[in-house]
Amino acid sequence: MIRERIRSAFFEYGWLLPLLTPAAQVGGRALINILLLVYLLWALIAVPGSRMRVERPALLLYAALLLAYLLSVPGALDARAGFHEWIKFALHTLAFYFTLIVLARQPEAMRRFIAALGVAGLLLLAALLAVLPFKMQDPAFLPTTHMVEDNLPFLLPFSLYYLVVMRKLRWGRWIGLVLVAVVMTYVALSQGRAALAGLLAALIVYGMFVLRWPLGKVALVGLVLLAIAVGVSYETFFRQAGSTDWIVWLDKFTSFRSQLWRQALAHPPANALLGVGMANVSNYPEVVQVLRNYSLGHLHNFLFDAWYETGLLGLTALLAFVATPFVRGWRVARAGGEQGAWAGLFLASTTALLVAGLLSFSYASRQFALYLPMLLAALWSLGVVRRAST
Repeated sequence: MIRERIRSAFFEYGWLLPLLTPAAQVGGRALINILLLVYLLWALIAVPGSRMRVERPALLLYAALLLAYLLSVPGALDARAGFHEWIKFALHTLAFYFTLIVLARQPEAMRRFIAALGVAGLLLLAALLAVLPFKMQDPAFLPTTHMVEDNLPFLLPFSLYYLVVMRKLRWGRWIGLVLVAVVMTYVALSQGRAALAGLLAALIVYGMFVLRWPLGKVALVGLVLLAIAVGVSYETFFRQAGSTDWIVWLDKFTSFRSQLWRQALAHPPANALLGVGMANVSNYPEVVQVLRNYSLGHLHNFLFDAWYETGLLGLTALLAFVATPFVRGWRVARAGGEQGAWAGLFLASTTALLVAGLLSFSYASRQFALYLPMLLAALWSLGVVRRAST
């Protein structure tokens, strides 16, 4: 039967299709959209009728998140843009449900998921390094716009684990060190400080729960890596924030993010519960304008963005959706063993996205609407396995 073949193929490898999108970003947005459209249509054919149930709390938290975001739309200045953003967010986050279904049906798929994430990270790095020499030949080359570092931090833990542990290469540890050095150098040279913060956070969590290093060693290695990264990009890291006025210094150092956050607090949304509507913060110049005739599209902090656009209701729903599987995964990671190491991987990757999101991503970005939900689904599933085995 054709549908059974389609279903079998989806549960075998089709559910991993979104993991090609980080490398596909080198080819442009159109390629990413095609991949995600194929994934969505494939899943909608394969998943219905699969007779698998997932934990009700996971579905309730997911439904609450979608509902809270949808409620922000009707009262928005631009309700059409808000509804369009909600539709896009809802379609991306379906990956959470599809991943839960696959992992519930095939517990052995977790190992395949981790390996696929590792390979995805290596493909992304290879693609970025391959196109970099050509981009550098452009007279208008700027690291901040031509180097794409955002997705490296959350994929690096899996690439490390894949090369060192799963592949068991002869020189695996040295290859792992080279991989970390290459990724850190790329991120530092790209001047992406949000990505750098996420990368360091991921490596710290990796050291704690995968390598099982003592906290003192983890802290020392983290400080050394930070010092190296800052040294490599010293001039650009501080954004020439040479001012005696600490507020001016802070604004320059944060590339005016701190100014955005102050303005948002000074001009909170009129509807504290529901916010101003998804994709609508840009309609409030008193909040997003940082220089004369220069405004930013969002608040460059997923907490501020969620609060301002979806209100306290949306922010609470988001925090619950993220925190619940994160805590479950933390418990699995502390228990140790192979399952604990796997949970540590997903915690490290999730931490990278959350830390970077405090300085860069919006709550509706692809990082938060597609990649993060897949990671959270894995943490949910690991928590289910741990409970079933105790």
